[in-house]
Amino acid sequence: GEGLPLLESAARKLEASYISPFHAHAPMEPMNSIADVRDGQCEIWSPTQAPNTVQEQVATLLKISTEKVVVHTTLMGGGFGRRLGVDYAVEAAELSQAISKPVQVVWSRDDDFKHGYFQPASIEVMGAGLDAEGGPLLFTHKKVCSLHNARRPLTAEQRTDPQHLAAASWGVFDHPYAFPSIETFYVEVDVPVPIGPWRSVYSPPSVFARESFLDEMAVATGRDPVELRLSLLRAEENIVERGRMKIDRSRLAKVIEVVRDKSGWGSKLPKGKGRGIAANTYHANTHIAHVAEVETGSDGRIRVTRIVAAVDCGVAVNPLGIEAQVESGVVWALSMALKGFMEWRNGAPTVENFQDYDTLRLRETPIIETYIVASEGDAPYGMGEPTVCPVVPAVANAIFAATGQRLRRLPFALEETT
Repeated sequence: GEGLPLLESAARKLEASYISPFHAHAPMEPMNSIADVRDGQCEIWSPTQAPNTVQEQVATLLKISTEKVVVHTTLMGGGFGRRLGVDYAVEAAELSQAISKPVQVVWSRDDDFKHGYFQPASIEVMGAGLDAEGGPLLFTHKKVCSLHNARRPLTAEQRTDPQHLAAASWGVFDHPYAFPSIETFYVEVDVPVPIGPWRSVYSPPSVFARESFLDEMAVATGRDPVELRLSLLRAEENIVERGRMKIDRSRLAKVIEVVRDKSGWGSKLPKGKGRGIAANTYHANTHIAHVAEVETGSDGRIRVTRIVAAVDCGVAVNPLGIEAQVESGVVWALSMALKGFMEWRNGAPTVENFQDYDTLRLRETPIIETYIVASEGDAPYGMGEPTVCPVVPAVANAIFAATGQRLRRLPFALEETT
């Protein structure tokens, strides 16, 4: 309630909007399932992330109890959230029921790109109020986006429930930094496109906006981006509550300090090269920071040459597995930042296959360094999704350091200069 007076009293106001397009999940293995419906029962073999949902929806389709649906969950050539939708498994059961024989359904690659579920496009509207000395007073973040509809239709109550909307605004609602006032908003946009969870779900566009905008605040006030973040984490209140989550600011500060030191932050780079930093807490459990190094040439291309990651994921059960998750998350995120995206024309996707939806190649993959930060406690936390979120803003901030161009739209493309 005090945000508006603070904004009105601010000596300086900053505003920016960040735009992220639709994205495909693009797993290497297209959707497929085998179903055998007979004698009032169903047996299914499916590479699914949601076996219980498969069981429930097939039971509903066939009008039998869930106990009569047996789901064998197989290995999968990529899930990324796409396989939380169960349409392809239900199709197999429906066809098997119709012909009373086992049926294998395999989507073509074109089917997968045209008729799957998609990461929604979003606009993130950012604002900040500063006092006369450049100190932060107010941070605002408005997410304009579509809610997921892949697993089940949204109810009218969910569309207007503040808790549900907060739960759908990762990277917005779970703001880890200490400002005198923070206001966050979620504006739902209904689109006729099937929307489904993506790797790191709601977070990527929101963390892209928040961490890029923090960099803009640092530039506007003449502060180092690392030191600005650390100053906003060294608050008197170390543990901050966001709904049911409790974010430990000291853990986030620690990974920022480690990645600062390991990356050589502050050392001079040649002309045309730059470094950028971004950080995030994921579900208040996994804390991670990336420093990206980029270079640009006379051809106008952006080359990410190095990513340094520091992660605090609780107990490190498998260090090699943690490194692999960082590497895969970096490649996934760089594909989003520099490569493919989805467009629609005349009601249909323009992308049909990988020749239209470019992804990062091995020759374009940067050096990736992973540093595991020791953590208190006796529990391991997730690493599959958290590694994605800070990559894009770290690259955006590095591009600004290298070129002076602030890129706020994905995929990144430098403006032509004369």
